[in-house]
Amino acid sequence: MDGGSDGAQRVEQLTRGGDLLGQYSRYDAHPPAAELFEVKADLDLVVEVILTDLAGWNLTTTNEALATALVERGALPIRHFSLMTVDVAIQGSWLGDIVSMDSYDIRPLTLNSEIPREIIGLVRSAYPPGHPDEELGGDDDIVRDIRRALDGDRLGPLMDMSALVFDGDRLVGLIMVNRVPGAPPTGGPWITDLCRDPDRRYAGLGRALLVRALLLCGATEPSVSLAVTEGNSARRLYESLGFRLVATTRKVRLPG
Repeated sequence: MDGGSDGAQRVEQLTRGGDLLGQYSRYDAHPPAAELFEVKADLDLVVEVILTDLAGWNLTTTNEALATALVERGALPIRHFSLMTVDVAIQGSWLGDIVSMDSYDIRPLTLNSEIPREIIGLVRSAYPPGHPDEELGGDDDIVRDIRRALDGDRLGPLMDMSALVFDGDRLVGLIMVNRVPGAPPTGGPWITDLCRDPDRRYAGLGRALLVRALLLCGATEPSVSLAVTEGNSARRLYESLGFRLVATTRKVRLPG
């Protein structure tokens, strides 16, 4: 899910001649994003108008037929992912099996944080070639994407359970949580990124970081959501912590 330049989200309708063709949440990102597009009329007509009125946009939808039709008309498939959410008020079992973080240096990530260059190596090692979320951009793209999350430009304002984790001088973990505009499960606290150094010494660190964030959210929030790419083994972690599937979603870049 892509955020807007100011975290803004608003529900908009796709119409033609006064007739409702579809509805979506708009994010003024770069490019703009039509999130969770719902088809309200004949599919062929909806596809034609989308390609005209939303040319160049990113679009996500749970409608498989719409995604397939758009790809057949030249849209670029970007991601196939599952939207998952968890009720943070009822997860009393979280504390039973997480690794201790007492030996780590946990540094808060804030709006004004400087991004260490070591984060590039962490991201590339966590998402290596062949991984469903393989990092395909350049080093500057990685830093820019993280900067946008810190600034609230990707999804919404950064939340204070976001952190970097160091083992001595070595950066070994990252978690970013943003508040997405709107109501859960598509809005509210959102796990924007969670990764750890793949070295076996840090097994369990990702789970510990996620549980820490969930517990902190649980003081004031009813739920936490995330998106996991199809084929990513991290889904097993999320399911073990009580995350449930809300929808399977496809994201495409429209031609134009």
